[in-house]
Amino acid sequence: MKHKSIKYYKARADRLFSLWIRQRDATNGICRCATCNDLHHWRNIHCGHFISRRHEGTRYNEQNANVQCIFCNTFDQGRQFRHGQYIDNRYGKGTAEKLEILSKVSCKRGWLDYKLLGDSFFEKLKQNNFETR
Repeated sequence: MKHKSIKYYKARADRLFSLWIRQRDATNGICRCATCNDLHHWRNIHCGHFISRRHEGTRYNEQNANVQCIFCNTFDQGRQFRHGQYIDNRYGKGTAEKLEILSKVSCKRGWLDYKLLGDSFFEKLKQNNFETR
């Protein structure tokens, strides 16, 4: 059986992870930016990563990703210090530091890894009656 490319499955996993994080953090469709506290509809806010997505070890870590407004995430480079404070307040003191350590761990994924990650986020979305598109 021929499978799709690694690029396809990685993009799918990224899209489904973003949908999961943005809807996870919404109440009645509204999210509060983790770094500036502004309110936005979940469709108009980003899935911001405390540790950059280029670090595969934390790319899909749910503590590493929280909703951020477009300004904070894009134009203000993610406001990493404030994001780290938010993470420690939400998940416990020292969590941001643990994520930094985890980001240094080498992580090599193949197409099947990305497929399974995407499938797991798709299932979480369905189980919570969240939108999958």
